[in-house]
Amino acid sequence: MLKDSLQINQPPLANDLDISASLEVNQILAFLDINIPGFPPYFKEIKDSDRENRISDLLVHHLQLCKTEQSDGFFPFDFRKNPTQAISGKETDIGVFVLTRGIRPLPILELEAKRFSATSNNEQYVSGAGRGGIERFKRGEHSSHLTICGMLAYVQKPTSDDWIKKVNGWIDNLAITNTDNTIDWTGKDEKLMKIKTYSKVEKLSSKHIRKQFSDTIFLWHYFIDLN
Repeated sequence: MLKDSLQINQPPLANDLDISASLEVNQILAFLDINIPGFPPYFKEIKDSDRENRISDLLVHHLQLCKTEQSDGFFPFDFRKNPTQAISGKETDIGVFVLTRGIRPLPILELEAKRFSATSNNEQYVSGAGRGGIERFKRGEHSSHLTICGMLAYVQKPTSDDWIKKVNGWIDNLAITNTDNTIDWTGKDEKLMKIKTYSKVEKLSSKHIRKQFSDTIFLWHYFIDLN
């Protein structure tokens, strides 16, 4: 089929046949799979801060460089920090936009980042005080116009596997103890499931109930070891 022959630097045309709605998102995810594993050594080389926002800035810079280096300058997507939306004042950390004038500039993929360390409020990867990463996706405060998004875990101490176990434990606990009827944590796929291991990166997936919209949102998780 035509979609099987498309390259990462070859966007679909409007009249192409057999193109799924998620093809562009899949192109971006394939790009992330290839290039996120190159971020830890790049970060180690140029590191000047442990702050979460600074790490996200450096990751965006890394991805933009990879985009240029690997596609002869032609990859019709742009990685941006803190993308805005018309209907929400809460911004994710990284958004990916299609470079075209034909549509309003809305991200077609959004990534929320959280730092795991001895000093971070680590449970906010899941929920808490209006800043919980997964919770914001579930409530539609992030990416209400999307059904596939992602999260980035900047792991500084101790290990990715340690934090993955804790994240799933926090989700399990919410499924049992949550009394807020505006959100549901009991879905069978809410916990993170490991998909693939790359160099210094664990890729996982989860699917979450969005009670407000009577649907679900699928999240890809990249746990990035920055030790």
